[in-house]
Amino acid sequence: MVAERAPAGLVEPALESLTSGGKRLRPLLLVLSARMGEPKREHLLRAATAIEVLHTATLIHDDIVDRAESRRGVPTTAAGYGREIATATGDYLFAEAFSELAGIGDPRLVRAFAEASVGLAAGELEQYRANGATVEVEAYLQHIRKKTAGLFQAACVAGATLGGLSLVQIDTLASYGQALGIAFQMSDDIMDLVGKPGLMGKGIGTDLVEGTVTLPVIFALREGEAATIRRVLADPNPSPELIEAGIEAVLATDAVAKTEAWARGEIDTALEDLGLLPDCPEREFLESVASEVVGRDV
Repeated sequence: MVAERAPAGLVEPALESLTSGGKRLRPLLLVLSARMGEPKREHLLRAATAIEVLHTATLIHDDIVDRAESRRGVPTTAAGYGREIATATGDYLFAEAFSELAGIGDPRLVRAFAEASVGLAAGELEQYRANGATVEVEAYLQHIRKKTAGLFQAACVAGATLGGLSLVQIDTLASYGQALGIAFQMSDDIMDLVGKPGLMGKGIGTDLVEGTVTLPVIFALREGEAATIRRVLADPNPSPELIEAGIEAVLATDAVAKTEAWARGEIDTALEDLGLLPDCPEREFLESVASEVVGRDV
């Protein structure tokens, strides 16, 4: 097991981070994409493990940068063990993800994961630099393509590659994965404003508090009480009252409805992509996954 191979002092935080819950959506996408062809079971298990371990590593590093205290209702690795141990744990899990891939022996998978990892790093840096600043829609889209959609795309590409699908089918699933990832992030942006904190794993308005400009915030700044929203974004330690006022200012506009409409458009694109693939149970499952992304109850 990945966590049990960790160096002394990292076994417990690695194990906790890998078993703390989550949707396991990325390995699911990988497995479904692969099973549209004929993958080797051992390779499939390694690749599915690798993408979930890589995703977990990114969450640990995100929480360090964001100074987050909790995720999924439990203390983050940084909050529980300190930033130094959390950094080492995230680094270890990144290494283990690529170790699993190396065991498969297919450089195409390593390339797909490496490109996604580079995108994740670049996206995180762009978000950090843009905190509290004015962000245009295209810059936001560029950011989430790297930070969120890239790993969805890599899951589909890796799975399709393992399944021995054609280049056209791999490209089709890559397009599906990117559209799904974009819609998923937009849905998360909405839930940050209207979700249920006990189930989300973070408090309502976390993005606003951290100065992160999401799509509904971009829309709201154009048509709502921009001054109030900007005060929350600019304040390093906003009061609960200011946070609530900022959320109310966003919700007073049609920003959430616009964001949801955009996300649904991405889902339509994803479903169109799947329509180009042969009809099979795996394709139907991928269609169901896409249909559940927008408006999911959390």
